[in-house]
Amino acid sequence: MTDNRCTPVSYLALGDSLTEGIGAVSPEQHFVAQYFRHLQHSDHCQMRNWGVSGMRSSELLNLVSNSGIIRLLPRLSHLSITTGGCDFIEMYESGPLSLKKILGTIRKVQDNVKQILQVVRNHNPQANVYLLGFYIPLPAYELGVKKSSLFVKSMNQNYEQLCRKFGVNFINPFETFYKRFEYFSDEVHPNQQGYDQLAQLFIRSSPHPVAIS
Repeated sequence: MTDNRCTPVSYLALGDSLTEGIGAVSPEQHFVAQYFRHLQHSDHCQMRNWGVSGMRSSELLNLVSNSGIIRLLPRLSHLSITTGGCDFIEMYESGPLSLKKILGTIRKVQDNVKQILQVVRNHNPQANVYLLGFYIPLPAYELGVKKSSLFVKSMNQNYEQLCRKFGVNFINPFETFYKRFEYFSDEVHPNQQGYDQLAQLFIRSSPHPVAIS
């Protein structure tokens, strides 16, 4: 992995509204910005945030397969990914839920994430890559906490297995957000407290903590 004590950090954040920072008090206070401040050790360090609210995993796969991203990937020291949540929100809003629909969405997201990580590792096998797992969004409580917990834990297990396969750091927010309604700005997005918690999860998972000079 890249030693960010010796080389300038080049951090790219890819994903959905969590990466964009919807619900944070300002762009400087969502988890991406906080995590970059933790990594930053000189003025030569760079951060790019390409979070897009509403981006599904299939759209993120198309983005990372874009020639512009592919040219950028080899130069990265750090990459964070948030994806999959919009797929499940779309599933939830599409009508009555069934086991077939849930399992189909799980398979689709897992396959897209697998391809995303494959593209990343094909072009940069050394970068510190982080994949954020799932917490329970508030609408899921309508399905029952027990059922929702099993569903989210299953997805996190799938993500964790993919992370092990591709040498990626898995960030599991489940326990941090479980029944913590005070961490939400709406039914889906964290508020500032929630983003502070996400930032700490990333910071604690960083292999080379660096003080800002």
